[in-house]
Amino acid sequence: KKILHPSLLCRRSLSSSGGSSFAHIRRGFETVTQDAKKKAAAEPVGSKAFANVESAAIIDLFHAHAREKGHLDKQGIANLLRSIGQKPTEKLLTEIFQVGDLNGDGVICLEEFLASADVLLGEVPARIVLVVGGPGSGKGMLCKRLEKECDVVHLSSGDLLRQEVQADTVLGREVAGIMKRGELVSSALIVALMQRRMRDHPGKRVLLDGFPRSLENASDLVELCGKPEMALHLLCDDTILIERILKRGEGRSDDNIQTALQRIRTYHTYHDQTMDWLKTQGVPVVNLDCSGTPEQVWDKLLALGRLMRPACQLEA
Repeated sequence: KKILHPSLLCRRSLSSSGGSSFAHIRRGFETVTQDAKKKAAAEPVGSKAFANVESAAIIDLFHAHAREKGHLDKQGIANLLRSIGQKPTEKLLTEIFQVGDLNGDGVICLEEFLASADVLLGEVPARIVLVVGGPGSGKGMLCKRLEKECDVVHLSSGDLLRQEVQADTVLGREVAGIMKRGELVSSALIVALMQRRMRDHPGKRVLLDGFPRSLENASDLVELCGKPEMALHLLCDDTILIERILKRGEGRSDDNIQTALQRIRTYHTYHDQTMDWLKTQGVPVVNLDCSGTPEQVWDKLLALGRLMRPACQLEA
């Protein structure tokens, strides 16, 4: 079976209330019996953990680390977990193999990886694709179309903040004042909101719109869910950005000429740092001219997809 649109998974960071980030795996290990192993092997792959998510995502995660070997040894599993933001111990790796190595040969093949997905990756949300661009560059519009047509999740840091403002929470009132001034909300606050939302999307690839906006954001992002899979960089002249911001101003209280100028100045202050950080981290960056219409931008992205489609085919 050919998979034309593979996607990678991402690990979410669990609550910082004190327990290990692998607490849910430990609970699984404690309750898994030989009968449960047989049941896991017989059930459809990802029957619980990846409901409504194509198995291509899980298969691609496996192949990214198994490569030509076709299986994962203990070091391979450790590397996989680290790539999605976790810090596995030797004890936990041993326990993982007690569950995942169904035939006891010392490695985990694709079939075993899929059959054990509910235990190993049951609370894992999608891997991160960053969407980087200035205010008014069309990040949200492009992400919404990708969400609709490519079965991914779109999370906008700006939308999360505006939702908090609309709810008129204590946090929302604080955020409202910061946004009206065109300033950046603290990294810790945005990360907390994103953590809350990411837990609603296990097994999905997430398009992260408008984040990171600073080196502190970037550091927190890696701590949250590992290094991003890639970044879409939307390029557009400031003049066009200002025109677009003012055009949509009737629908958003934070869109006026003074705030627009301040937001663009703030964006440029941190933009170069963000791009340098992506380069340092080795994150692939795709530059996309977004000065045209939304349909023109979409066509450019489709052209890239058509070019790369043969190279992205994986054997299931």
